[in-house]
Amino acid sequence: MEKVIPLNLGFTKIYLLRTDSGYIQFDTGSKHNVKKYLRFLDDYNILPEEIKLIIINHAHFDHTGALKTIQKLTNAQVLVHENDEEFLVKGISAEAQPLTFLAKVLISTVPKSWTIYEPVEPDIVIQDEYSLYDFGLKAKVIHTPGHTLGTVAVVTEEGDAIIGCSAHGFPIRLRSGFPRVAMDEESVWKSWERIIGEGAEMIYISHGKPFRAERIKKKLRKRQSKIEKQTKK
Repeated sequence: MEKVIPLNLGFTKIYLLRTDSGYIQFDTGSKHNVKKYLRFLDDYNILPEEIKLIIINHAHFDHTGALKTIQKLTNAQVLVHENDEEFLVKGISAEAQPLTFLAKVLISTVPKSWTIYEPVEPDIVIQDEYSLYDFGLKAKVIHTPGHTLGTVAVVTEEGDAIIGCSAHGFPIRLRSGFPRVAMDEESVWKSWERIIGEGAEMIYISHGKPFRAERIKKKLRKRQSKIEKQTKK
């Protein structure tokens, strides 16, 4: 079985990372997707109690809505960045800043009731990075702000990077690239640089298909070239 297992819950993908002692889960999906989630576990012959840790990419309802239910089912620890901890504890979604008309339309169609979920007290609150060695995975969680101020990613020593909404693909945009929703655009670019600097080779996102890290590297090079040209003027 592959080490990175995508579970396509519809609008949002979550991921399971296979370790020597069980599984680490990246996000939970919305509160409407629990039955579908459990069917996936059954398909992969994974018992809920084999999931030892749940990492929250960021505190938006489509990533955290099912967290309370899944936490109870798995008894897993929950990890979040300190900048998004407050939203998790209150059971609300962090602010979202659409950068395009389509993103604005998508956000406006979401019922207010969907953005509220059962509050969860996290077990692990990080500031910058966190090693996953104690959970049996040669990887670490890193702070990648931009989409929200508390967005995080997981980068393994093998070069797999699960970055959630630090990039967007279909249906938010046709071709995977810069997120269409971001609280701080400049921070997204810096987070991309850090993800690449950590040795990322394959990128896994919450909305869209995985892609090679070269796509991000190319966009970073193009941006740097543009900045250099402007500086020379």
